[in-house]
Amino acid sequence: MNLNEQIVSLIAARDEKGLALLYKNYSDTLYGIAIRVLKNEPFAEDCIQKSLLKIWNAIDTYDASKSTLYTWMAQIVKNTAFDIKRLKSFQKEEKTETIDPSVYKDRVNNQEQGGIDVENLLGSIDSKYSEVLYYLYLEGYSQSELSEKLDIPLGTIKTRSKKAIDLLREKLNSEKNLFLGFFSVVLIIIILLLSII
Repeated sequence: MNLNEQIVSLIAARDEKGLALLYKNYSDTLYGIAIRVLKNEPFAEDCIQKSLLKIWNAIDTYDASKSTLYTWMAQIVKNTAFDIKRLKSFQKEEKTETIDPSVYKDRVNNQEQGGIDVENLLGSIDSKYSEVLYYLYLEGYSQSELSEKLDIPLGTIKTRSKKAIDLLREKLNSEKNLFLGFFSVVLIIIILLLSII
């Protein structure tokens, strides 16, 4: 059973260990989505708390055949963040306070290194595709909102986002194959050296 299956199984059984595992492995990433949408630390933290409660209560609706656990949770966080953004208390706060850019930067810099370098990965594909992915997944826009913002038809947004995901998938697969090929060569050299000794 992989980590995601374990998280889903524990939460479905109402075991709080599942929530602890979810928080440990996904809270920073989910917080990143909330802070990009809300640009306000207290509201982003509130968003995460509300989202975790929604995930806990709705785990039975998660369908692994339709999306990954991360994608499902990210959508819950985005929807919760947009709900918060519509609140009068948020709009009032937004008029009087802006986020200190160092808040999000520090939180991201404190995360473990070794993840995917998103900026370089997005930079490796055509800008018309990377721009759509950036706004949809990193800024939290819906496809219809992005269509309006960029003044591009909704169908074009959908086509570009699908194409961008396909391009990134190909790139990641080729890098994985390159790594596995390199790893195989190193392994063969080690075996040969051990047989000589």
